[in-house]
Amino acid sequence: GGAFYGPKIDIKITDAIGREWQCGTIQLDFNLPARFELEYNGEENAKIQPVMIHRAILGSFERFVGILTEHYAGEFPMFIAPTQVAIVPIAPSHEAYARDLADKLIDLGADFEIFDKNESLNKRIRTAEKGRVPMIIVLGDEEVNNKTIAVRDRRSREQYNLSEEEFLALVKQKINEVHF
Repeated sequence: GGAFYGPKIDIKITDAIGREWQCGTIQLDFNLPARFELEYNGEENAKIQPVMIHRAILGSFERFVGILTEHYAGEFPMFIAPTQVAIVPIAPSHEAYARDLADKLIDLGADFEIFDKNESLNKRIRTAEKGRVPMIIVLGDEEVNNKTIAVRDRRSREQYNLSEEEFLALVKQKINEVHF
């Protein structure tokens, strides 16, 4: 494209329902350096007028986040989810293991939340599901005694068990797995 003061490149992305939005742009500006009489000393002390480069990588940040949210229908992949893992201890006696896992998730750089409010187990799980947390783990007596993790899949609502090491490796893999 062309702007009145120099050539430009616009980056347009298409949202979930097919609308095009201009987000990023890079423009060369020959006008402002001339108007402000900008110059620098080049080789052999020759005066040279610079060219300004304007860039907006995301365009409007709010627009970009809105398009991204719409694209994923609020179900962000693990690498950009605001809360990546929901830890749901069944009873207060399971909270120590939840905190131990939380410390290990911190070491991985994972964002998590411990759902330990004084509410029913079903309500805490439902709250995590409504928040569209990618990975929900439920901790009970069996998980504490065996040092395992009961993982609840957000989409299929199936549950499977992993060892602690397998769980942490899976979280690390999903956080580093960038896909659009």
